[in-house]
Amino acid sequence: MDLSDVFKSLGDSNRLRILSLIATKELCVCMIAEVLDVSQPSVSKHLNRLRYSSIIKCRKISQWCFYSLNETFQSHFAELLDFLHKEWKVSEQYQKDINKLDYLMKTYSCCQQLLIESKPDKK
Repeated sequence: MDLSDVFKSLGDSNRLRILSLIATKELCVCMIAEVLDVSQPSVSKHLNRLRYSSIIKCRKISQWCFYSLNETFQSHFAELLDFLHKEWKVSEQYQKDINKLDYLMKTYSCCQQLLIESKPDKK
């Protein structure tokens, strides 16, 4: 995990917004695009950049891709993530994104049911 790649990837406001969403839960491209009000191809390009830097990872289920934080990134950059979480909590834009995501999780069908059904039972 190259430090300069990580910071280059985080040097874009849309990628920071995407990261703030993915930091809360595993999400698909369509849900991220809906929250950011950006096209799916554009979101996919941002996601690819975040994956290239090993900040996030992808899990495929059928034709759907679900994105979450990479555990290695979480452990190596825990202090950076703590800093970002604090900044996101006081940012109006990020709070709007989280509120919109919460609303969409309740009302938007998309592929969320597929995600719920694919979760392994934790006993």
